[in-house]
Amino acid sequence: MTQHAEQVVLDTLVKSKSINKDIFRAYDIRGQIGTEWCIDGRYDDAYSIGQAIGRQLVKRDSPDIILGRDGRVSSALIRESLILGLTSVGCNVTDIGLTATPVVYFALTHLNISNSVMITGSHNPPDHNGIKIVFEETPLTALVIETLYFDIERDAFDTTQKGDYTQLDTINQEYQKAVTENIKLKRPLRIAIDASNGATSLFAESLFTQLGCEVHPLFCDLDGTFPNHSPDPTVPANLTDLIALVKNKKLDIGIAFDGDGDRMIAVDSNGKLLWPDRIMILLAKEVLKTQPSSCIVFDVKCSYLLPKAISKAGGQASMCVSGHSILKMQMKRLNAAMGGEFSGHIVMPDRWNNFDDGPYVAARLLEILSNTSQSSAEVFNEIPDSISTPEYKLHMDSHEEAVDLVEQFIKQSNFSGANLTLIDGLRVDYDDGWGLVRSSNTSACLGFRFEAASEKRLDKIQQQFRDVFNQLENTAPLPF
Repeated sequence: MTQHAEQVVLDTLVKSKSINKDIFRAYDIRGQIGTEWCIDGRYDDAYSIGQAIGRQLVKRDSPDIILGRDGRVSSALIRESLILGLTSVGCNVTDIGLTATPVVYFALTHLNISNSVMITGSHNPPDHNGIKIVFEETPLTALVIETLYFDIERDAFDTTQKGDYTQLDTINQEYQKAVTENIKLKRPLRIAIDASNGATSLFAESLFTQLGCEVHPLFCDLDGTFPNHSPDPTVPANLTDLIALVKNKKLDIGIAFDGDGDRMIAVDSNGKLLWPDRIMILLAKEVLKTQPSSCIVFDVKCSYLLPKAISKAGGQASMCVSGHSILKMQMKRLNAAMGGEFSGHIVMPDRWNNFDDGPYVAARLLEILSNTSQSSAEVFNEIPDSISTPEYKLHMDSHEEAVDLVEQFIKQSNFSGANLTLIDGLRVDYDDGWGLVRSSNTSACLGFRFEAASEKRLDKIQQQFRDVFNQLENTAPLPF
């Protein structure tokens, strides 16, 4: 940032005495631009958040931090205020520019800097934005994120020591080089890539071409307004064009990334959606060949077939609460060789790093497929399958209301003969299926998911959940 540009930003900042606490979420900071934060075109709160992050790092005697941003319209202005806030309290910022979240994670090791911030709204609509934060190569807990809020409220900042600012423009290329050195395809594959007009648009076509693929790009032009579909690939409606492209061109597989690239999903050569937990079965079996008896962590929303496959392959299966930060912390505790969530966050430290990386995971999947003459549809046909649902969501007026409703459900329920898991809402497991209800940590809603060996069994488990809800003080219609 030039001295003139810095002064322009400083001149527009009016120090607020308070900041919206609701944007300080369980895993990150985020909200709607103009209504929840950065209101009236002002970025005071981004400046304050930078100061709060910087204060915590200076206290830890770890003042160096990496900064990246996605292509959303508001990201550039948030960046300017965030830099000023960070440097005002003594942090040294290395700005790697426009990039994807996994590239920021890659830079932690590559640049030997243990802290980072990524400005991104992830999979949310274009008028939302946020900040993903890593301290000492670990995602922040909800408690530390709350501490940032209270530091801002107390205005607890020492601005006597200024930090340095450096720009680095080569990290996207260095990331691609590292991935291509790690992944080797035994035969070329014809693939479709849907980048959702998100951050992976910057390098996805180039990366997979370098790996030896014939790439058919779809929505691989960076556009922070997301003109083609929302940047959430776990919504089946958003994959319609990808499925059509794979089928029309008779491609080997289709890959889709979310808005900031830390999540991925795929469709096979027949255009069938491959949910992340099914992809994890294939990846886990491969990882356990070289890491026998290792632990594989998965979240409470994943298929009941996944732990069975892990155990059959000689691994140790461990279920955790949903949330990518929680997943990564549990993986570290257990020294896991792999972990992942149904939402598409997959971590593969066996050959890479301890963070979720959509493009790298996609490359590992392609590496496995390149080792066989079978089509991707044939490969996944050999993996046990079931009848499953996407994650249904029941939106509530507040997070507290959602938590209360789950507690009511648990007290009222009686699932005879089932194994109950209470680590994150209630998961009800039978030998031939399961159902889940939980309150979201990131929005005011309940999440549901169901899976069974047959449609009839799936309907029966869903009806059990409906019967319990019909006894509660809840008038909202269920989404299933």
